[in-house]
Amino acid sequence: MSHLLIITRPAFVAGFRLAGVNAFGAVDVEAAEELIEAWLAAGETGLLAIDEGILERMDPAVVKKLDATQQLPYLAIPGGKPLGPEASRQVRLAGMIRRTIGYHITFKGEELEVEA
Repeated sequence: MSHLLIITRPAFVAGFRLAGVNAFGAVDVEAAEELIEAWLAAGETGLLAIDEGILERMDPAVVKKLDATQQLPYLAIPGGKPLGPEASRQVRLAGMIRRTIGYHITFKGEELEVEA
């Protein structure tokens, strides 16, 4: 890995840059996809961290290209409030845990909410 690349919402870029990370603001999903396509074409290497709200809405073809390459392994980072329809904290946490460990969990005392 040569470095860490972050694609996030423009409001979060300054904070990442203050931490010394190469952060890029994407005003929409298309802008993020253009960045990724350019990096793949240029042979850029590193670890790519993408705002979860952006990653969830990316074109499956672009995600498939990322999955198929070794040059830019990627992971989702929580980006605060959802970009799309409101999701509860429980649904977001359960989704992250399920992707990490491969199991769906429920929280004691709470009704199961179904992800859209």
